[in-house]
Amino acid sequence: MKTALVTTSINVPKVLKLYRQLDPDVALFVTGDLKTPDEGEDFCNSLKNCLYLGPQAQKHLNYKSSELIGWNTDSRRNIAVLEAVKSGAEVIISVDDDMIPIESCPLLKFGAIFDAAFDGLQFGCDRVWFDAGGFTIPQAEQRGLPPDSKRFAYPYFATSAKIGVAQGVILGVPDTSATEAIGRRPFIHSASDILRNGFVVHPGAYAVFNSQWTAFRAELAPAFMQHYATQQRNTDILASMLMRRLMAERELYTYFGPPMAFHAREPRPLFNDLRAEIYGLEHIQDWADYLHRAPIAGRNMVDDCRALVGGCGFLSQEFKDCAFAYYEDMESVL
Repeated sequence: MKTALVTTSINVPKVLKLYRQLDPDVALFVTGDLKTPDEGEDFCNSLKNCLYLGPQAQKHLNYKSSELIGWNTDSRRNIAVLEAVKSGAEVIISVDDDMIPIESCPLLKFGAIFDAAFDGLQFGCDRVWFDAGGFTIPQAEQRGLPPDSKRFAYPYFATSAKIGVAQGVILGVPDTSATEAIGRRPFIHSASDILRNGFVVHPGAYAVFNSQWTAFRAELAPAFMQHYATQQRNTDILASMLMRRLMAERELYTYFGPPMAFHAREPRPLFNDLRAEIYGLEHIQDWADYLHRAPIAGRNMVDDCRALVGGCGFLSQEFKDCAFAYYEDMESVL
């Protein structure tokens, strides 16, 4: 499948040099921000098959959602996703600029997950929370789960499962909750044999994935829309649950497993992370329950996103305005 990497950065994204070395032909789409140094553009332009879009270039694209997304935010990645879809990419790989790949051809390996049906382990069950963080060494709770939720990794199997989303294995600093990071400071040095071999999650389970080392079918891109200004560290989590709801309608599965990357996150004020997760702690269960009961027309991905987002009572109007503008932008490039 035609594969593309998308990212955004307020730094010079030097890690892309390694991605280019390991995967010479995969297209790279990078959106800069107001804080991105001028050298960022020069660096990206020095790489083969890499499209860099600075603030002025993004404004000239005339996407309706661009200004609503805001600036100096990780959500500028939305524009890179739109450009990747416009290019004809079939699989989009979202990475953060501090994710270091540690195996050969990681982007092509991501793409290959979507080429064939999956036969193997399945975990989770309908309307029960599942934590993929239980399969790393040491265990580290996946960011975004309700703190008081019951979780059960019911083991089963899947045959001929079509993958919609694949989250790779993240070593180093885990993408865990702020409370977990404050209390335990976990550092992931390995993956269990189960995670190394890969597994899928029951489509009806309550589960989340992140946007820092994750691939998805381009047809799901409308649901990947993120708005950090209103949802902060929950934005990719809420998007992941919307994607899983739409995937369940289409019998698509979420995969966890290789390829692997190392998260080289620099020290940061964890109490700021905790404050940025409060919205999710308050609303993630409400979002899960709403998505379970909300009807879907099933006409197309964009219309289904509009219906689900528009019908949710606790999502802010600011978020909905940005989402609806993004859906129009997505229709223009699909």
